[in-house]
Amino acid sequence: MKILINLAYQSLLSRKITVFLTIISLTVSIVLFLSIDTLRLGAKKSFFGNVKSGDIILGSRSGEIQLLLYSLFQIGSPTNNISWESFQEISKKPEIDWIIPISLGDSHKQFRVMGTTKEYFDRFSYRKNQKLKYQEGTYFENTFDVVIGNDVAKMLNYKLEDSIIIAHGIASQSLHDEFPFKIKGILNKTGTSIDRLVLVSLEALEAIHKDWKTGSKIPTKINSKKNYTEQDLIPKEITAAIIKLKSPITIFKIQREINDYEFEPLQAIIPGIVLTKLWQVVSVTENIMLSISAMVIVSALIGLIAILYSTLNNRRKEMALLRIVGASPKTIFSLLLIEALIISFLSIIIAILFSQFLNLILFPILDQKFGIYLENKFLLLKDLYFFVIILFTSVFVSIFPALQAYKNSINDGI
Repeated sequence: MKILINLAYQSLLSRKITVFLTIISLTVSIVLFLSIDTLRLGAKKSFFGNVKSGDIILGSRSGEIQLLLYSLFQIGSPTNNISWESFQEISKKPEIDWIIPISLGDSHKQFRVMGTTKEYFDRFSYRKNQKLKYQEGTYFENTFDVVIGNDVAKMLNYKLEDSIIIAHGIASQSLHDEFPFKIKGILNKTGTSIDRLVLVSLEALEAIHKDWKTGSKIPTKINSKKNYTEQDLIPKEITAAIIKLKSPITIFKIQREINDYEFEPLQAIIPGIVLTKLWQVVSVTENIMLSISAMVIVSALIGLIAILYSTLNNRRKEMALLRIVGASPKTIFSLLLIEALIISFLSIIIAILFSQFLNLILFPILDQKFGIYLENKFLLLKDLYFFVIILFTSVFVSIFPALQAYKNSINDGI
């Protein structure tokens, strides 16, 4: 066997240009597959990263996925709001550890505005229980302070102490220009929907909507934010709330109590369960990515067959010489199988080294610039299975040209 391996190695060296191109082709295919798989897993973890904070999402009665999308991802619009009285009543339940209100509806230059409390910045977590951090400044201390996400700051070129005006509604041109907000904080990149949010206090949203009814501004004598007392700024309603329970055992109990709430049609969803349902809908993209990378590998293996076939006629003299020195047709057959095995093995080794090199360079850049967090793990068990499949497949596809070489060696021997 050692002689055969050495012979196969020397034979490959004699055809180093075509062999090199074959190895490059198969290496690129393997790297592409590994990269797509890593991105797929990273996207999935980022997708589920927003549900790290709470156990239950409280909202008005609507579809589960709709409530999840507008409360955690700020996609779509709520069908209705929750009264402040109902929110306070639910927050008194002894099983609740903390509860954070969320209010949506306004925008700033096509970026969503979200009203919440200071507790949101302390409690919200994403990825591996990471907390929100500030690139500059801090959370809002005064009523008309604002904290903006990283994408908002970059795309609109904002910095601390800049003044901004909030628009009424998502795509409205009606501005709350009598209430300018001042930027007090810019968040670090998170890779979540927070990067595209403008965060203000609930009191600020209540103040700027005092003069508004059913989407229209009502003329009033009160036109200055200094005229409002603390009592005036208590919210009348909110959009949703994130609830964290003291014990996960009570999740279904609290969910049932909220869904059966008598005074208002409310709904409680478990974000992890609903997000799993949503992922099943969008996971077709994941399967398409894997299918594309699998087809690339198949094409590379077909190229391996083509190269082995194309060199057979040029190698007939080589095979004849081997027969003369005593090599059997089975030896010729085994020689081509070993050559294919060496090509695939070298491709796998180079692909592993190259993908790890790319990971070390690109992963920090993706995290810092785009908020895409990918874990740099050397090799997973499924990767080893994948490499074994590549080895066996390359040996299998090389059987056909090896059989042809077997027949040629018999004919040439005769």
